[in-house]
Amino acid sequence: MLAVPALEVRRVLPGDMDEVVELEKASFDDPYPRYFLEQLAAAHPDTFLVASAEGEILGYTVVDMWEDHDHLISIAVHSEWRRRGIGRRLLLALDAALGNRRPMRLEVRRSNTEAIQFYLKNGFTKTRTDEGYYQDGEDALIMERA
Repeated sequence: MLAVPALEVRRVLPGDMDEVVELEKASFDDPYPRYFLEQLAAAHPDTFLVASAEGEILGYTVVDMWEDHDHLISIAVHSEWRRRGIGRRLLLALDAALGNRRPMRLEVRRSNTEAIQFYLKNGFTKTRTDEGYYQDGEDALIMERA
C-alpha cells in the first residue's frame, strides 16, 4: 500500500477541472457532466474542495446548499488512494467550511456498499429509499447526518 504523500485540501481552482472531471468519470456509472461541475464550482467555491498531493488531484467533494439542508452532490477518491483517510479529510474540511450548521443529505446507489459503509462510518444514517431513482432503475438510499 502506498503511503499518502503530504495532502492538501483546498478550494477547487479552474485549472483542476480536467482532473476532477476525469475522476468523476472513473468513479461513477452516471457521472455529472463538466458543465454541471463547473456551475457548482462557480456557485459554491467554498464547498467544492479537492485533495491534492504532489500536483495531482486524489479526491474531491462538492456540496450544494438547499433550502433545508446541505446536499452532498459528490465525493470521490482516486481508486488507488481509497481507504487511506482522504475521503474523511474531505468531509472534515467540508464541515469546517459549512460550520456544521445544518443537516447534510446525500443519495447513494443501493449497490454501492463501499460508499454506504464509508457514510455510516462518518456519521450518516439511512433515512429512506427512493425506488428507481437512477436512470438505470436502481434504487437510491437517502442518507443524512445531523
